[in-house]
Amino acid sequence: MILFTVIGDVVGSRQHKDRRRLQRDLTHRLNAVNATLNPIQPLEVGIGDEFQGAFQRISDVSRATLLVRLGLLIDAHTDTRFGLGEGEITVFDSGRAPISQDGPGWWAARAAIDRAKDLSKQSRTSALRTCFGYTSNREGPAASGAFEAYLFCRDELVAQMNPRQQRLLLGLLLDCPQEQLAHQEGITQSAVSQALHRSGAFMIEAAERRLSEAGK
Repeated sequence: MILFTVIGDVVGSRQHKDRRRLQRDLTHRLNAVNATLNPIQPLEVGIGDEFQGAFQRISDVSRATLLVRLGLLIDAHTDTRFGLGEGEITVFDSGRAPISQDGPGWWAARAAIDRAKDLSKQSRTSALRTCFGYTSNREGPAASGAFEAYLFCRDELVAQMNPRQQRLLLGLLLDCPQEQLAHQEGITQSAVSQALHRSGAFMIEAAERRLSEAGK
């Protein structure tokens, strides 16, 4: 079975002042994303602060990682890192938690998150949090590279946002009306619209929507 896989972890989790609360926040956000996107394999915490899941569509794995990252930045002021893969997976024991499984799809995700860690240590790509790898022949290197290029740009835009802009982007992705976002932030609807424009949030939402449309 060929799926889009994701392996994620919490950046700097060992230095977090309240690791128990961090785990609760992480579990809450993963559950919320599962309810929103209904993945083939729900996102779940594995060992430590690492988590994983699998999706049928590339647009869903893209949106899932964005929702999780924004949620943890907002809830716990903590960043996350992701390795996305595309390829076959083999499930050995679906009754175990986390599921016992293996395969090229997971190998690709593992290689991708390792690459994300390495690139984030370089000054020019320090804001990078997401990499993508593929193993099947369905998409090919050109499409794979194009998708990863979008993820690189998305990571940079999110990293440049202040907390309010991150909250507004999350609300936008969850289809919250601008009037509701304005009420929550204590600002005008016009100020919300301006903040979404200036931060690049509208462009991220448009890219995510286009990705979803292309995958139908």
